[in-house]
Amino acid sequence: MFTNSCEPTLPKPVYNSKTKHIDTTTLINNTSSSTISSPIQASTTSTIMTDVNSTTVDNNAMTTMAHETIIELKQRVPVKSIRVERDYSLGDGITRFQTEYPAELAGKITPEEFSRTITEINKIMDYADRLSYRVVLENILEIATIYISPLILSTHHQREVRRLLAFIEAENSSVYYYNALSISDPVKAAFLFIEINFYE
Repeated sequence: MFTNSCEPTLPKPVYNSKTKHIDTTTLINNTSSSTISSPIQASTTSTIMTDVNSTTVDNNAMTTMAHETIIELKQRVPVKSIRVERDYSLGDGITRFQTEYPAELAGKITPEEFSRTITEINKIMDYADRLSYRVVLENILEIATIYISPLILSTHHQREVRRLLAFIEAENSSVYYYNALSISDPVKAAFLFIEINFYE
């Protein structure tokens, strides 16, 4: 009888007549290529996990250093401050700031970074000062409630100011703190100017 050459043949188990069990020694000693590749895959996996763990440790260390730098800078007193004055070219009722690059920032941040920050601040303030039907209704509600409604319901301007402060904090964390600089809250200056602080 012919056997199929494509199918692997295994050694026949040997029966022990006394104990009536199968002798599997020959099956255990019969090593195949699959048992050899298994340890290789295991070692490769452990190597990859080691690299991932080391990368995670490095990222955590960098994040910790960044947080320590920010906390340390916030606790320090600025040695100098410059003002980005308000731009009145479009009128007194429009809150905009000058985008001209101050010479004092040379070597700290690039003109492109400064322009991007001020331009985004101007965009947020343009939207905050925009007149719409919703803003008119909010103003009518304020007058009808003797200006109590803004204490309960936030107005369009209040929401945009919060968005402005969140943007300034994000810019400080990503650009200015790392260059020993910080942008102050323009609300404290009644939007008359933006103050940029210098640290040693």
